[in-house]
Amino acid sequence: MPYMQLNSYTEQRECQRLRFESYVTVTDSKSGRRYTGRLYDYNRLGLYLESDFPINPGSEIDIRLKNSPYITNPEPISAEVRCCNCNHGSDALYRYGYGVKYKQDVNC
Repeated sequence: MPYMQLNSYTEQRECQRLRFESYVTVTDSKSGRRYTGRLYDYNRLGLYLESDFPINPGSEIDIRLKNSPYITNPEPISAEVRCCNCNHGSDALYRYGYGVKYKQDVNC
């Protein structure tokens, strides 16, 4: 699979990420497959999450937060996977890390 390594990725963020951890459900928009994972940080343009399931860059996904402290039943966030890193040999809890960009800016 054509993964872009996050650790070799040049920082291109327009705004600072805010640390926030939450379990998530990720749905692949094309196949309908659902995956579980964990969100670690976000900003108004995108977020970083980890999962044990490979999702190719360019894939369109819907992300739903579990147990949000702000909203009881949040709407899913539509996004595109921009880069993926295989977390072999790291201290990560999940096998893959993803940088995703929202389809629309999110107010945060």
